[in-house]
Amino acid sequence: MHRDRCQVCSLQLSTRFSSYSEAAHIRGLGRPHNGPDKLSNLLVLCPNHHVQFDTLAIYIDNGDTVRMTTDNTPIGQLRRHPAHQINEAHLRYHRALCGRDDG
Repeated sequence: MHRDRCQVCSLQLSTRFSSYSEAAHIRGLGRPHNGPDKLSNLLVLCPNHHVQFDTLAIYIDNGDTVRMTTDNTPIGQLRRHPAHQINEAHLRYHRALCGRDDG
């Protein structure tokens, strides 16, 4: 569906025989986050944006703009696909972890 393209920067990382991307849980699995292992709780990201997302360096505002947590600088727009329905509650949860629950 995303064809290994990062939903933040659209990078499709080429490998010798195919392409590569990572599935990032929006709300982490297990304690203390207890997020589900479902498509609605996943983003397709390049390795760089996966690390930034997991370490709370970036967040997605309620208009789908991807921003730096430190100063709200916009770095991209979340690419959506109609077949990939993201649970907005998980995005709100991640924003709150980033101290950006205002959207």
